[in-house]
Amino acid sequence: MNDNFHRHVGVYGICTTDHCILVIRKVLGPYTGKYDLPGGRLEKMETLEQGIIRELREETGYTVRKLKNIGVCDFSVMWTLQDHTIEHLHHIAILYEVDVDSEEIANAIESFEGQDSEGAIWLDFDEVNGNNSSPLVLQAMKWVRTGTIAAAGGSFDYRI
Repeated sequence: MNDNFHRHVGVYGICTTDHCILVIRKVLGPYTGKYDLPGGRLEKMETLEQGIIRELREETGYTVRKLKNIGVCDFSVMWTLQDHTIEHLHHIAILYEVDVDSEEIANAIESFEGQDSEGAIWLDFDEVNGNNSSPLVLQAMKWVRTGTIAAAGGSFDYRI
């Protein structure tokens, strides 16, 4: 068994409008340089809904207007840490359909140690692909197109 194993559980929002999905540009972690869904881990004593509302605000600047839990997905990721060791990550994502007012002038994203968002953009559905997007964004697009969440999440290799 590999000693360098980490399980990450987080809440993530799928927000769409006008054939676009709200994504962030990652600056930390296995999806650095890729588009990802806004979201992340819960803080102490935080409910799932409180967590997704906070994460959306911190990473995109938008205020959540409405949300609905749509399910859970998971997948495994291998990636290279800064010390050049390989980590095996089991990523569990609790997914929410989120509505924000896309006409709202979003606040600036919050700056704090560990902030992994470089900011949010509305990415056209047709621009999403495996080269520029995290497994979460790919799963979100499957849900947008089919209304289903995959039971088997798959494996992704981001080792460098």
